[in-house]
Amino acid sequence: MAERLVQKVRRVEGAPVVAIRLWVRGGARAEAVPGQAVVTGRMLTEGTRTRDWKRIADEAESKGMILSSYGTFECHGISVDALAHDWELALDWAAELLLDPAFPEDRCAWVAKQAAAELESLNDQPDVKTAWGFLGQLYTPHPRARPLFGSVESLLGLAPDHCRAFHAAALSEGVKAAVAGVIDEEAVRRRLEALFGLAPGRGAVLPEPPAPAGRAPRATVETDAEDQAHLYVGHLTVPRNHPDYTALEMVAVTLGSGAGLTGRIPMRIREQEGLAYSANAQTVAGSGEDPGRLVAYVGTSPATVARAEAGVREEIARLVEEGIEPAELEEARAYLLGREPFRRETARQWAELLTEAVQYGLPLDDPALREAELKALDLAEVQAAARRHLRPADLQVTVGLPG
Repeated sequence: MAERLVQKVRRVEGAPVVAIRLWVRGGARAEAVPGQAVVTGRMLTEGTRTRDWKRIADEAESKGMILSSYGTFECHGISVDALAHDWELALDWAAELLLDPAFPEDRCAWVAKQAAAELESLNDQPDVKTAWGFLGQLYTPHPRARPLFGSVESLLGLAPDHCRAFHAAALSEGVKAAVAGVIDEEAVRRRLEALFGLAPGRGAVLPEPPAPAGRAPRATVETDAEDQAHLYVGHLTVPRNHPDYTALEMVAVTLGSGAGLTGRIPMRIREQEGLAYSANAQTVAGSGEDPGRLVAYVGTSPATVARAEAGVREEIARLVEEGIEPAELEEARAYLLGREPFRRETARQWAELLTEAVQYGLPLDDPALREAELKALDLAEVQAAARRHLRPADLQVTVGLPG
């Protein structure tokens, strides 16, 4: 049996506000119809059995609340930011939206059309279209191989019954909650238990997706760009809870995920060789329940894309073969340690961290543990992780070129 409620609550001093996140596991990785998760999630604020969408919006506005709902690859749920003295009302309203949605037919059609228009707009962006092609190369037949929105056809084919059935299945696996702000932690926990903790979940109901297998090692995507090429190079790495995740974060900074231009790939491709207007690299991009990815991105021109690809390949291979310099490791450590306080400044930021901690079962809400983990990693451990998970011979390439 699954737990009916998994929660993390934290008092955060500062502005008198509270950030509430309620969600259910599932998302696009478990949907039967592409786009089902994003439409189901967005429909949660479109009416309950006692309030229609306009009344929900008007009453939230009257209290100064920021209320939204969403669907992602792994979950769908409710987000509410409110004044701290309204925490109980905000929590009750969020629970109503999650537990008692009506999925009205007219609003379902409207949300689906809105999502379809958003999908078409994204597809007009050459870098996004190329990125989707790259994800297809890496993740097929897993749902991450396709856009979160699915297709225009699948979106416009969704009906309230699709959303209702998907939400009921996800809800039966239990509710997850993260609350942060100027609150009484115990009072919030008691209210959450009263709202969600009375009955156990039924356990896994939604299906697990097929494992990624990938496609051919090279693909070209035709775009509407006039004189731009978009290059993506990489392969799958590890999920979020993998023990090498933090070491790979350090590797990513060395390759080019930091805030500046000091990573090896942007330094060489952009600064030294002048082949790109944009260049960066990640090693755990999109890591969650499923593996993330090593990905180097270069925005360049059709005339220089081959040279840019060769440079990216050489830098990844050089890091694996020769390792990371001690100074590079310390720079990466300093960067990751230095940004940590800025991730915990507001109730909203804390709520997002608590959400991630609950979703993946990790102690991400403990800054002391994060600091200790980053300080403890030594050069040998980081280089060993790089050699385990970066595979130059297995790199896959997607290039977006003008049609």
